[in-house]
Amino acid sequence: MRKAFCPMLREKTPDTTFGSWTSDDAASLTRESDRQRSRVIYGTTLFVMFVCVALLVMNGWLIMRARAAEDEQIARANTNLARAVSQQVESTVALAEHIISGLVFEIERADIVPETLERLQPVLVNHVSEIQAIKGIFVYDEQGRWLVHSEAIAAGSRNNSDREYFVYHQTNPSARALIGGPIISRSSGEWVIPVSRRINDPNGRFAGVVLVTLSVKDLLSVLERFQIGRQGSIAVFGTDQLLVRRPFREADMGRRNTDSPLQRRFQSSRSGTIEGRSAIDGVTRIISFESLLNYPLRVTVAVGKYEALKEWKFASIYQTIWVVLLCLLVSVSGRYLIRSMRRRLVAESHLRSARDALAEANERLEHLAQEDGLTGLANRRYFDSRLLLAFAQAQASQTALAVVMVDVDEFKKYNDLYGHLEGDECLRRVAHALRATVRRSELVARYGGEEMVLLLPATDAEGALEVAQRARLAVIDLQIPHAASALGQVSVSLGVAAEIPSLCSTPFELLKAADEALYRAKQEGRNTSRVHD
Repeated sequence: MRKAFCPMLREKTPDTTFGSWTSDDAASLTRESDRQRSRVIYGTTLFVMFVCVALLVMNGWLIMRARAAEDEQIARANTNLARAVSQQVESTVALAEHIISGLVFEIERADIVPETLERLQPVLVNHVSEIQAIKGIFVYDEQGRWLVHSEAIAAGSRNNSDREYFVYHQTNPSARALIGGPIISRSSGEWVIPVSRRINDPNGRFAGVVLVTLSVKDLLSVLERFQIGRQGSIAVFGTDQLLVRRPFREADMGRRNTDSPLQRRFQSSRSGTIEGRSAIDGVTRIISFESLLNYPLRVTVAVGKYEALKEWKFASIYQTIWVVLLCLLVSVSGRYLIRSMRRRLVAESHLRSARDALAEANERLEHLAQEDGLTGLANRRYFDSRLLLAFAQAQASQTALAVVMVDVDEFKKYNDLYGHLEGDECLRRVAHALRATVRRSELVARYGGEEMVLLLPATDAEGALEVAQRARLAVIDLQIPHAASALGQVSVSLGVAAEIPSLCSTPFELLKAADEALYRAKQEGRNTSRVHD
């Protein structure tokens, strides 16, 4: 019986003990499961918040990139239009000056006698009839009396000695043509722009004035052909006053230039694009201006900022609404995901989907990000891919491939002296100069910091050195002041490496050789180009 009983005890005791351990393990597993679920819920909540913030940040970045592209497009269109208008105005003024020069030559050669004036009368009428922009042609004596003109009225006792242009020529011996401010013609009653020149007698004394009046109405008809929107404006300015403006207001004619930030910017540059509030009608516009090459005139083309950016603004609003809705959708989905966390497979499926979507978005963004945002050049990633491709092509065709490393000399000192904003502008100008020295098939990229690189397919060391020298001189021609440099202006050092790639060589060896040549150029005094041995 003992033998029978003891085994029963031994058998029962383990069962009781095992049952107690099973209960403790279950409680422990439950607590651990709760902790894991809390961690997963917390992590999922953070993930949903991160996705929403990422979407909003990406939306803002895309909106700003779209705004920058829109500003660039507006500036380009305005600049082209300003150049077209300035060429039209310059050709008109040049034609008037040509007529004046011919008349002055004839009068000064033959003197102001009735025979000369009688011979000039049909010439003046013919010029006015053939050239639509010219309203009238007049010749005055030293007293301002009408000697001969193109009008179909008698001169009578008419006198223009009180006109500003007449007084100017009477007191100024200059033989250059004067473009005066707009006036109302005494013969036609219309607004005209006077272009005049002094007549001298054989002794060089003042003998009168030849005047050609340009029709403001005709100039306005030319300006009306250009599409600038309802809030846009096109204006032609003289040295210190407004000559003609579309939209036309008679009160604006002859308006004197004011001492404003816009006016100071106009006077400091021959051309450019700025944004500002008009002193005439108070409308904020994006303004492109272009100075005429041969005359003291300036053309401005402006579009209303609100009108020009209207489509961008609406697109940004719609895009933001969709992103917010998407964020709400992500939030609702995340909430549902948290509530459904017990169904592990569903939660993992949602997480994988979100991860894949984010990876796909990052991949698309990576494909788009090939341009350096500061300089507009290709970025490092795009350059690396182009280098690999060009190297493989050079290997296959056994043609030369060259790389030129470029470094802005003493750039840290430039930043310390002038500030990072000026440093960024300096890099932009240097990048623009480098890009202007290469062909279309060649690549200029920003390698990092103040370093840039030129990729020159089908170019040997001699040709690459020539390109490097052109690039160095192009930067010197910018004449960017640099007080901390021994040269006194911004310069670059360049390292050149070129080879016909063999099967065992790598593009990174070529890049390293160019970098070593750059280091030697900087060691040997900067502002120079060196070729790797």
